[in-house]
Amino acid sequence: MQYIFNILANAYIMQTVSTKRVQKLITFSPQLYTHLEAKARRLGVTFPEYIRSLALEDIKGEVNDIIIASREMEEAIGASLDDYQTGRFSEFDPTDTDQLKALFEEK
Repeated sequence: MQYIFNILANAYIMQTVSTKRVQKLITFSPQLYTHLEAKARRLGVTFPEYIRSLALEDIKGEVNDIIIASREMEEAIGASLDDYQTGRFSEFDPTDTDQLKALFEEK
């Protein structure tokens, strides 16, 4: 994943460590973020899931037995990819507050 981090100009990383997870905050250029976010949407996964998949793909031949996510998370990711591949998804503009209200409104 080093090649991806090298292209991030002025990136800073904040790390929070727990017993099971490490959380990083990475600053992307607006152009890079826009392209990565669009690619994640096209694949039907969240932005963090997409970034994790890039990192895993980059190191998969070097490291064995990496715990990627909990079994429940892996099942949810698999279900999301299945939904995307079979056309069971909705697209919306996350900056459109009316769409967001309608999406999350209780019925």
